[in-house]
Amino acid sequence: MMKTNTRSQWIAFTPIAMAVCLMTACSDGDDGKEGPPGTVSIAIEQANSLKATIENVTIDSKTQVQVDFFLSNANGIAVTGLESLKDLDTLGVGIAKLAPPQAHYQAKTAISTEAQGTTDPALQWTSYINKQVEPATNAQVNAATQWQASIESSCKTDCLTSLGNGQYRYTFSQPLTAYPQLSGIDTQYAPERTHRIYLELKPLANSPIETQLINSVYDFIPATGQAATADEGRIVIAPEQACFRCHNDDLANTDTRLLMHGSKRFAYEGCVVCHTSYSGDPETGNSLDMATLTHQIHQAKYQVVGYKGQLYDFSNITYPGDMKQCQQCHISGATAQTDNYNIPSKTACLDCHTEQIPADWNGTVAGLFHNRELFANAWALSCSGCHPDSNNPQGVGLFHNAQTKTAEKLASDYQVKFLSSQLNTEAQTLEVTLQVEQLDQLPATQPMIKSFWLIATGQTDNANLPVNNGQRKVWNLLGNDPNVSLSIAGSNQLKVTVAQLSTVDFGNLAQSQLYSKLVLCADKNTGFAVNCDIANQEVSLSAVNSLTLPGNAVTTKAKADENACRQCHDKGLEDRVLSAHQLGSMFEPDSQCGACHAPQTSTALTDGQCRSCHNADAVMYLNANLMHTPGAEQIKPYRTINNTLSYREMVHSLHAGTRTVVGFGNSRPELTNPNAKNNCSACHSEGLLDLSGLSEQQSLLVATPGAVNKGQIAEYSPTLATCGACHTELDSLAVHARSFGGVYQSDASGGRIYQPGQESCAVCHAEGRSSGVDKVHK
Repeated sequence: MMKTNTRSQWIAFTPIAMAVCLMTACSDGDDGKEGPPGTVSIAIEQANSLKATIENVTIDSKTQVQVDFFLSNANGIAVTGLESLKDLDTLGVGIAKLAPPQAHYQAKTAISTEAQGTTDPALQWTSYINKQVEPATNAQVNAATQWQASIESSCKTDCLTSLGNGQYRYTFSQPLTAYPQLSGIDTQYAPERTHRIYLELKPLANSPIETQLINSVYDFIPATGQAATADEGRIVIAPEQACFRCHNDDLANTDTRLLMHGSKRFAYEGCVVCHTSYSGDPETGNSLDMATLTHQIHQAKYQVVGYKGQLYDFSNITYPGDMKQCQQCHISGATAQTDNYNIPSKTACLDCHTEQIPADWNGTVAGLFHNRELFANAWALSCSGCHPDSNNPQGVGLFHNAQTKTAEKLASDYQVKFLSSQLNTEAQTLEVTLQVEQLDQLPATQPMIKSFWLIATGQTDNANLPVNNGQRKVWNLLGNDPNVSLSIAGSNQLKVTVAQLSTVDFGNLAQSQLYSKLVLCADKNTGFAVNCDIANQEVSLSAVNSLTLPGNAVTTKAKADENACRQCHDKGLEDRVLSAHQLGSMFEPDSQCGACHAPQTSTALTDGQCRSCHNADAVMYLNANLMHTPGAEQIKPYRTINNTLSYREMVHSLHAGTRTVVGFGNSRPELTNPNAKNNCSACHSEGLLDLSGLSEQQSLLVATPGAVNKGQIAEYSPTLATCGACHTELDSLAVHARSFGGVYQSDASGGRIYQPGQESCAVCHAEGRSSGVDKVHK
């Protein structure tokens, strides 16, 4: 028997050993193996947000379809109880296959399905669920029986089974072969083709749309049972880069959200399951094809009788871009299938090419587009002019995007940059050196140069503007102006010397700015600059930088993002600016009036050029004594805060839809801004709304609301003027604003009241502050 030294044992029984004893040796028995983790879930009645992930789809030998999906909240926690939810508002599921396009059924104007060329046509979605629809009694003259693709939306919980822990299975109410079979639509089950499941779900009628409305899609190939890869699907649009450039994705905003069909559908890839190439509207006879309705809505020539028999008329839409430029929405590289839009489809091509239709057209797509005289450029490439092949992988995209590609090429080839500027205030001369790539000769000798302008602007909102807005000067570098001389200063360098300059007109020279605009003639078919006599495109190039008149780098902070403007407007930006100035054709840009009334010299909306004419005194006709009558007493009654010519307020009122003035006796169509009017970030990038220097500017004098005679004027301090362009009823804020130095709609018949700097609005309302515009405008 071993003897034990008990003292030694107790000494070794340390606190750690005691803890081990308490947890093990001192236990009252074996606790067994550790069990699985507990299930974490939340009942659907308590879920504040929802998302659905389609995980698997099976189609059995009888074409019965089952869709398994996981329902969770935004944090990924399983949501239970959907199958037993009373008064379930929306549960719809659709299924379509990606197949050759079907004929578009129109009883009166059938579009032929004859072969279009040597390449396969663009694959289109064909729904397995379709119906034939008759026109209603109030149909239009083009009414006709139509096919319409659909989804299953009435089965709801009768088709739903809970698999536990947020997992659900939706079983279609009948096999695919049991849905109505319409002669002319190929709905034969094709397991080798890509299929798409579309799921829409909203628990209750009053469920918040922005957090509990679900639109989910899932692409898969039944033959393999696997999800489709990116290049096996048909996703040609990335809404984040296309639609939401001009629109926004805020489903909470009822004014601007892209939400259709009784506020249930917003996902573009779900839309195409029903808006197929063969679907039509029986009341109007118009196609419901997704490409067609999208193209024609943006051209303001589309009508459809939609949800609950309501007529939707899009004839008042104002699209701010260039419809001929496909890459506005079909952005290269945005999706794996982006370039599929280049493959022509029967309806999409006819969406725009209506002006070319001759009187003897036979009604077929081939009968129009195979006309070698009407489409000579395309036919020069034979079939590949429209149908992509190895000779021309771009297909029709070669021509649709030619203007943009040419502009991008020439902007690189002929880049313009300011190198230096020297101002001699004693001699009243200006010497500017420009770098113009590929230009080693004087511009007047170059047949591809249509125009070349040098522009200078002075400090805006100057209380003592020079005669006829003389703080803005334009010099024609191709003309015979005796005060302008040009010389070649070196490789690709052009020196411009301007004499007889009145430097006092530019006010504070540190805030002056030089701009340049070069207009080249080009052949969009080749992408090269050509003689203007044979050109079919003009490309405007602005200098990539700017200098002050004394030659310093410009430090003026931009107040808006030019990229945001061009994101919606693209090439249409210049077109709209020119068309808005209806006196543009009456003056030469370098004439005394043409400095403002010939805006073809403008380079950007946000670089200060526009504000050099459209300043706070613009409604007083720029204090001019030529062609205009100067002074506040001459302000016309309709030039109210919402109809001012001051740039900041003018832009805001145009985009907010508060502008009502009729210009030059002609009606002005109301602009339809697709974005939220209170979404400052649509135009102002982060950091641009600090309101710095705004209170230091001059107040705005405009007509008093309801004025009937000239000279009935009101004054607005600069911050309040900015707000008033959108907020037409600010009376309730007047007391608050005045207590912080603001002037709102005060009688200014005796002169201005506001002293620059006395507003303190920015203390609370600048970006990032407690009540900043970035917080209250959401």
